[in-house]
Amino acid sequence: MKQHTRAVVTGLQLDTSIDTPKAPSQLRMLQSIATETEATRTALRSDPSWGFPVAHPARGFAPLIKHKRQLETTLADMLPWPALLTLQGCADNAAHSADCTKRDILQFALSICPYEHIVTLLNFIGMGQGIAATAKALSPLIRGLKAKEARIKHGASVGGKKAARTRQLSSKTPSVTELLLERERLIKSGREAREVAGILAQRYGVDPGTIRRKLKATAM
Repeated sequence: MKQHTRAVVTGLQLDTSIDTPKAPSQLRMLQSIATETEATRTALRSDPSWGFPVAHPARGFAPLIKHKRQLETTLADMLPWPALLTLQGCADNAAHSADCTKRDILQFALSICPYEHIVTLLNFIGMGQGIAATAKALSPLIRGLKAKEARIKHGASVGGKKAARTRQLSSKTPSVTELLLERERLIKSGREAREVAGILAQRYGVDPGTIRRKLKATAM
């Protein structure tokens, strides 16, 4: 980045017409910051949190002050451009407009920022870095929780399918009364008692264990 003189602030707006940077990339960033901060100011005027009227104390010769009418403005109009750059994604918008990264925008803004507002930008940058560091530190825990959630969902799905299959098999078997009659017929026809469950299971298309459980329940 080429050396340049410090851009000046006219009131609370960034003035791009005085002591502008010579490098094209710097000029794009300067113009982008100026445009986006004022666009943010305009948007904030319609926000109840920032657009409410604020009275300005009258200034001038003391005996005449009481005869002067207090002027009103909005809180949004009292914000300096470095503060606006930290609100409502303004820095992201400026970076997109200047075709550079958010980091580039913030570093350039620091280089032209009035000294009394440098802390505002430094706090904003520090907060972003802190959030990134926190997210990085928590990512292993988050991955672990997601994996646990996936295992729980998978287990619930398998359990649900198994239960549904059991219900389906049970629904295919006849009533206990019918099974007892079938069992009696088979035994009278010469079948061994141990063969009954297998024969009935094949007949009804279910597992032999299902037949045994129903028959066993009648014996209790």
